[in-house]
Amino acid sequence: MKFNELRKVIGEIFNADGGHVAVPFIVGAPGGGKSACARAIAMDLQDKFGIPDSRVVEFNPSLRDPVDIMGLPFKSEDGTHSEWLPPEEFYNIRAGQGPSVLILEELSDASMQMQNPLCRVVLDRYAGQMQLSEKLFIIATGNRVEDKSGANRMSTKLGNRMCILEFESNLEDWCKWATDAQLPRSLIQFIRFRPSALNDFKPDRVINPTPRSWEMVGRTPQFTNDKHLSLYQRTISGFVGDGPAAEYVGYLNVVNELPDFSALIKDPEHYPISDKLNIVYATLMKLIDMIDTKGAKKADIDNILLYISRTQPELRAYAWQEMMRSKDIQAKVMASKNFSRVVGQTINAVY
Repeated sequence: MKFNELRKVIGEIFNADGGHVAVPFIVGAPGGGKSACARAIAMDLQDKFGIPDSRVVEFNPSLRDPVDIMGLPFKSEDGTHSEWLPPEEFYNIRAGQGPSVLILEELSDASMQMQNPLCRVVLDRYAGQMQLSEKLFIIATGNRVEDKSGANRMSTKLGNRMCILEFESNLEDWCKWATDAQLPRSLIQFIRFRPSALNDFKPDRVINPTPRSWEMVGRTPQFTNDKHLSLYQRTISGFVGDGPAAEYVGYLNVVNELPDFSALIKDPEHYPISDKLNIVYATLMKLIDMIDTKGAKKADIDNILLYISRTQPELRAYAWQEMMRSKDIQAKVMASKNFSRVVGQTINAVY
């Protein structure tokens, strides 16, 4: 589900009578926006139930020990037995304090040692021997095991106590969030221009372009006297990788020279082609993203391929290579009446 879909669905579940007993577990690829979604839901609950910040607790079990749930043992006043001293986070959301929120961050990274005491938190609303709020909303987030990000196998008894919901990043949701978060307009425009760059997570890469890493790009200033943005590019490549960083900086340099894409698609045979290679490259990448868009019209794809067939041989070959990376784009392109024209011209140009 997308960010806004999860926010709506989980909100509806929590708003139902007794809905606070449900525990949604938002699972997805690293950096997609799961934590932001959980925090947005928590803010909605705060507004609805008047919950103060002190009773909204984020607890990361992968960074803690079981004693951080059970509490510290100490001798009772009469010396006959031991009692438990609860941690501050859970003490703040104890029974009698009113509606509260507990966000279990990166739950899938928790060891089995931590999962066992969490079972009682999730099902019985007890942290060790201390009863938690009678109206405690619990939201969990976590990565998938297949993403090789440190996620562990979840015990079936813990998984059976939650509603596991798949999170998927979404262009419109991210752009709306980025606008509200006051990220640079140029970055939001670039992501709209190259939507496939928003989330291209690969487990075998250390650095990946994700919604979270693009946020960090948006928080990074463009340095004074860095005329060609070369220092800026090398810096942001540490967040999203060399390729996406180069594309974004390239976009910043050419954004005002890009064509009118609606006019281009209407008249692909006569629309002028820039004599600047970086402009043509950026144009081709945008056109390929337009082919990849759900609901792309066959006539528009025909015209896009016609325009591509008019570009410089080297860039045309590169565009062809990019289109062949995606099976969905392949299928759309091969169904076009201009497929053979582009293929023939590309092969002739290369060979």
